[in-house]
Amino acid sequence: MKTIGLLYSKSTAYTAELGERIAAAWGKGIEYVDIDTAHLADVEKHAALILGTPTYFNGELPSAWDEFLPEIEDADFSGKRVAIYGPGNQVETPVSFADGVGILARYFEELGAEVVGRTSREGYEYEHSLAECGDQFVGLIVDPTNQPELTDARLTAWIKQVKKEFGVK
Repeated sequence: MKTIGLLYSKSTAYTAELGERIAAAWGKGIEYVDIDTAHLADVEKHAALILGTPTYFNGELPSAWDEFLPEIEDADFSGKRVAIYGPGNQVETPVSFADGVGILARYFEELGAEVVGRTSREGYEYEHSLAECGDQFVGLIVDPTNQPELTDARLTAWIKQVKKEFGVK
């Protein structure tokens, strides 16, 4: 069985912490891929992908993602499922809350991937987010600064949901 690729940068603290927690809870069959040094071949070999990203400044991806995405711009991800997670701060960045998650979702959808792992927007207070899709987010959004008490439950439920959507037992 092919493994699940877990892509994020260890240089982004909250994203890395969440990635480590996802890997620990997932168990066997998941492999970390450092987005700082990743290439197309590193992601193509996986059955499905979990992508982690924070949002920088006013709704931007970190440089590691900005440098990686052009390498895969001509790739065909048809038939590949992708789940995306990221931390956000509703108080400090209410007009670009977790935009990085939305940016990655749209990018991978344009490459043919099926983005799974949608979560409810209920319980969040912000003005705008590119991660919105109707009454849901396109992935898991946690706010470890303003809602740390909700992170564990949100993460646990999301991992269970993504395993089901990936067809992992």
